[in-house]
Amino acid sequence: MNLESGNVILAIDVGNSRIKFGLFAPASAKTLGSQLPECAFSLALPVHEPVVWQNVIGMTVPAGTGIANAIVAGPNPAGVDLVVLTWPDNGWPKPRVISRAAELPLRVALEFPDKVGIDRLLNAVAANAIRPSDRPALVVSAGTATTIDLVLADGTFAGGAILPGLELGARALHQHTALLPLIDIPSLLRAQVDPLGQDTPAAIRSGLWHGQVGAIRELTARLTETVGSSPKIIVTGGNGRWLAASLGPDFHFEADLALRGLACVAQANDSRSASGEGTNAR
Repeated sequence: MNLESGNVILAIDVGNSRIKFGLFAPASAKTLGSQLPECAFSLALPVHEPVVWQNVIGMTVPAGTGIANAIVAGPNPAGVDLVVLTWPDNGWPKPRVISRAAELPLRVALEFPDKVGIDRLLNAVAANAIRPSDRPALVVSAGTATTIDLVLADGTFAGGAILPGLELGARALHQHTALLPLIDIPSLLRAQVDPLGQDTPAAIRSGLWHGQVGAIRELTARLTETVGSSPKIIVTGGNGRWLAASLGPDFHFEADLALRGLACVAQANDSRSASGEGTNAR
């Protein structure tokens, strides 16, 4: 991937658990808007820890690479503000903050578009870059929360469903009961989970895992009935790779979908600026 041709994009997705940094080469005019950008270098850090920019730069930006475009968004406003306030004074352009639906190349068919999590909308932007033009898409994002969202065949974000993710479910059972232990989700992801739990921790692991898989299958089936056609089903998020493997061949995993959707937004803005059109930059 060529990072020496200018217009290199640094995209930052500030989630509820992690801050994800991604470096993207510029898209060519031929491919712009027709495929999902690939991330050349990436890094994820816990959102509750201070951003050490020297480490971020050293781990994501190869020597000699100039950042021409920086863009940041996410469902964690305090985290977004912290990224902007601590932005390094090293010659990089100040980041453009995306916080409103109107700033995205996406139609949102809801009464209050700005009340939708920006990460869900960025997932939809990315989904539009890879779904077949005549098919809708369902996007399953398995992170702190699990969201299942519908993108219509004309590219419109139509809404979806939100349920607790694996970590939230594990913490809720532990914190709101007297005796139930806290289940470690990374170890759960690495193991085959028997549906028949023969002790309390195993029973919790079964409920968390198979309950999550069952909920996703049910919701994607119901939403498929809603559109009356076969959607492309895309799975993303920190737990998405493992869930996609259990959900079956119709569920296609894509890493860091919101981050790559953010790169799509930056590329679309670059294209509009080059053609003299206005943008909604803040």
